[in-house]
Amino acid sequence: MKKYSLLMLVAMFLFAGNLRAQEQVILLEDDFSAYTVGNKLASESNAAGNDWWTTWSNKPGTAEDGIIAEYEGNKCAYLESGNDQVLRLAGSQSGVYDLEFDILVPNGKSGYFNILHKFAGANSKWAMQAYLHITSDGGNTDYYNPGHGTVHAGSNGTADVACVFDQWMHFRLHVDTDADQAQYFYSVEGGEETLVCSWQWSLDSFGDGVVDRVLDAMNFFPPMAESAYYLDNFKCTRIGGETAAELVFNPEAINEEVEADDMTTVKINIENEGTSIGDYSAYVDYGVGQGGSNQEIISYAIDPVTDPSGLSWTAEEPVKFEVASLFPATSYGNSVMGTYITGAAYAFFEWQDASGNQSPALEAGTDVIFRIYGQGNNGNPGEVLAEQVLPQNLISWNNYTLVEFAEPVALTGFDVYVAVEMTAAVGGTTMSLDGSGQAVQGFGDLYRQNGGAFRSITENAGTNYGNWCLFMLCEGAPVVGGYASLNKTAGSLPIGGSDEVTVTLSTIGLTVGQTYEAAVKFITNDPAQPVVNIPLTLTVKGESIAENVVETYNVYPNPTTGAVTVEGENIDYIAVYNSVGQLVNVVKNANNTVDMSAYENGVYFFNIVDNAGQSALQRVVVAK
Repeated sequence: MKKYSLLMLVAMFLFAGNLRAQEQVILLEDDFSAYTVGNKLASESNAAGNDWWTTWSNKPGTAEDGIIAEYEGNKCAYLESGNDQVLRLAGSQSGVYDLEFDILVPNGKSGYFNILHKFAGANSKWAMQAYLHITSDGGNTDYYNPGHGTVHAGSNGTADVACVFDQWMHFRLHVDTDADQAQYFYSVEGGEETLVCSWQWSLDSFGDGVVDRVLDAMNFFPPMAESAYYLDNFKCTRIGGETAAELVFNPEAINEEVEADDMTTVKINIENEGTSIGDYSAYVDYGVGQGGSNQEIISYAIDPVTDPSGLSWTAEEPVKFEVASLFPATSYGNSVMGTYITGAAYAFFEWQDASGNQSPALEAGTDVIFRIYGQGNNGNPGEVLAEQVLPQNLISWNNYTLVEFAEPVALTGFDVYVAVEMTAAVGGTTMSLDGSGQAVQGFGDLYRQNGGAFRSITENAGTNYGNWCLFMLCEGAPVVGGYASLNKTAGSLPIGGSDEVTVTLSTIGLTVGQTYEAAVKFITNDPAQPVVNIPLTLTVKGESIAENVVETYNVYPNPTTGAVTVEGENIDYIAVYNSVGQLVNVVKNANNTVDMSAYENGVYFFNIVDNAGQSALQRVVVAK
């Protein structure tokens, strides 16, 4: 082992011993001594049978790949501007780990590294970010600051590290995924190890939200033109044995007979009998329809867009970001449940300044990427279900640009995100919103950078800009959905803990004598059962009793000629459907007021959803 003082070794031994008197298994160790000086790092590693090193674009041997160098007689890696090195790790969301490595920054240079909850290029999820001789404001402004290093770990600007030049700095990152905690330790050659900061491991690097607990990769990157550093002695150690969640669900099936126009509830109990935190996301899966060629556009924006708003980044460098709209199952359940998402569209607008000069919106040479995300944990998107790359030259400016997905996505009951990733040119305006309507905050106006949690642009900016000019195209034969709802769609269980999910079954609008089949679907981190399906059967009995189950809400005036107010407690949002079950609007505002003045005379239905995710249906008549 190179570059460690005896004092430091003793301190490390005592800490590990005090933490857990358990076995320690080295999962990965690389001191670069087996590689050839002058060759590319990832290429050398792969040739030696080690696939843990790669680059950000997964292209070993390219300009992103650092080189093997020699410093004071020791082989090590050398990274400079243009290199973007990635180290793949265990990809585990259970267990306790130490990540250790040495970095030497030459005088006048700087550096950076991070830990990733998920490594997927621009769609990665950042767990922490550490700068060396650089101060970062957490936005788009980083500046060279000798002797200082900003750390973003569970918050913006969590700590500052007193960096040195021309000396080996030792870093130890302790990650306990089972306790959902992490620590950053730092020392210089011959000095004592100090704790820089501690943070909740599952948060993204800026603390915007709980993202993930996975330890997937590290990224070593010289972020500035003058950045360069040496890297040596990387080691990943698992402390203690392997751990895992073990979830037990009860009941194993739901079979209910409910009178017409009535409701009932069933509780699903979940126990964690494992040795790590148990995570789950849940939704009601109604399956897909057979045949059919119906087409429906689902969007929060009004088409045609008559009053678009444009937002631009104030940055000195091009900015890559992603905008998205979230469509909860309760918002589309009565219109396109069981169909397929075949395409998505976004309206790109060209903007001019006050003098009439046109500025480029997108950075030259960059593509636009449309994505469909499934439901994830903690209000974050899950896996990418569909992706389509669109070159800039195929964009229809000042109009909607539609892309078709190679593999349609079955829309069976999960919360779905429709997103577009793009790179804004310096001074360019690329964020197009439908400024003619009130934003459905937290649903129709989401954005993010660096793969973190999606945030509301309205909430973050403090100004209402409307909803993204973004929609999804659904095709197929709809199925009956929405008759089952969950009081919660995600959760985490500590070791030995339990949780409960309430399923509310409603027969309002269902056919007497008919049996409806679905399943409550759980996506878990239990390696033995990553997907759990609890079959659900609902039989409608008897005759309609015409009971009003929404008396807790006062909806007035009804009939209406314009604005409708919904009075009640803990209202999250209101989904508006026309008489044939098509979603026409989703409203989320402080007054719970729905403007119906632009709609034609007829019958509409308000699906009123509370903060617990439970919904109630109210009939509203427009009569002008």
